[in-house]
Amino acid sequence: MAIKSPISIKTRILWVNIAVVLLSFLGVFLIFNVLMNNYISSNAKSQLARVVNYQSSAEQGRPDKPATSIDLDNAPRGLFNTHPAAFELSSDYQITFPDHTSELDKEVAKNITAAFKEDQVSLGQLNNFRLETKSQTFYIESSKNDKSYLILYVDISGITNFAHSVNLLLMLIALSVIIFMAIAVTLITRRLTNPLSRLASFAMRIGRGDFRPYEGRFHDLELATLADTMNNAARQLADNEQDQKAFFQNASHELRTPLMVIKSYAEGINYDIMPAHEASQTILKETDRMSELVEDLLTLSRIDSLNKPEEYARNDLREILKDVTREQEAFASQKGLKFSYQLDKKPVYIWSNYKALRRAISNLVSNALRYAKSEIQVSCKLERGKMILVVANDGDPIAEEDLPHLFERFYKGAGGVHGIGLSIVKAVTEQHGGTAYAENKAGWVRFVLAFDNQPKKVLEKKS
Repeated sequence: MAIKSPISIKTRILWVNIAVVLLSFLGVFLIFNVLMNNYISSNAKSQLARVVNYQSSAEQGRPDKPATSIDLDNAPRGLFNTHPAAFELSSDYQITFPDHTSELDKEVAKNITAAFKEDQVSLGQLNNFRLETKSQTFYIESSKNDKSYLILYVDISGITNFAHSVNLLLMLIALSVIIFMAIAVTLITRRLTNPLSRLASFAMRIGRGDFRPYEGRFHDLELATLADTMNNAARQLADNEQDQKAFFQNASHELRTPLMVIKSYAEGINYDIMPAHEASQTILKETDRMSELVEDLLTLSRIDSLNKPEEYARNDLREILKDVTREQEAFASQKGLKFSYQLDKKPVYIWSNYKALRRAISNLVSNALRYAKSEIQVSCKLERGKMILVVANDGDPIAEEDLPHLFERFYKGAGGVHGIGLSIVKAVTEQHGGTAYAENKAGWVRFVLAFDNQPKKVLEKKS
């Protein structure tokens, strides 16, 4: 199926307006002509009926005079002062004029007779008969005399000419309106399409990777809103590009470091510079570090797919937390650390992607194990309509200026390490409609995840 080429806004608006004008004037034209024709017809018929009655009354008063001798000057006049006239016509179309007939009326009678003869009109059946010649229009009545027919007519040419003039005026008005409208549409659409063209060029510039904001100003609210939206999008794309560059630089650095260590120790083993057992332990340690980093990178790349409804289920947040800490208890014991729990007695249900949320909580616990001195407190409670999960450690407090940046990718605070574990925590939490933050409180470093107690609504928004 062939795809039609798009139509410009100017053309579309112009054709729509032209169609509206033409249909409107066509409606007015049709209504006017129907009403005018009906009005002319009814008035002509009414006048003819009154003239016939007038003539009949006159004949009764003058039985010795022929019908054509009746003076019609005083006969009833019609619309636009139409004047009735009469003449006699034989079966072979011979005309007998009344006394004092003007040359103009004689010419009219000859034209009517010629039309009768040409159209083979039956003279005995003319009742409110409409006859149109090349230049005139008549309404005609006929009556049979002894050897001829009395033809009584009313010339309505003046009225029909008036109607034709009105029709012409309507067409001229319609044409004038269309021309004026075309000029107006051109001016108005130019004010619209020119800014759109500039914004289209701006969009193409964004597509080429040039994220400089558009500096133009628009007086129309919609265009100004569109420009602001595109500028915001350009800024976000620029920020994302910078974040992406920084991400790949940091990821490359984080991967390069263990690779260099592995290579160095492998070369040491190869050249018998260092004991194989000691070197292999270091290689295994760095390999685990690389595996963890790669797993974090894969998790981060899958964050955007966490909103699939089929992967969500109702889970008890307390159970997820306990599953994670049970796995880490052996490692905590090796470091001389212990877990303490503050959990609600009732289930704390959350509509969630189990694997993703478990990974986020595991990252929090692993982070606490890295910095705790003797104890890690974990809690999960319903507080004021929110589900609050806290993982706290008794390690050194975090500098206040570092707290807002802890969840950024590869952020390294004082005494910390590069990584993306906490950024995964933040991304997963936000995918579940929650917020993540860190704080120093009463000698503890607390990492808090807060979720609204309306998990199904979170899923509905995502789907």
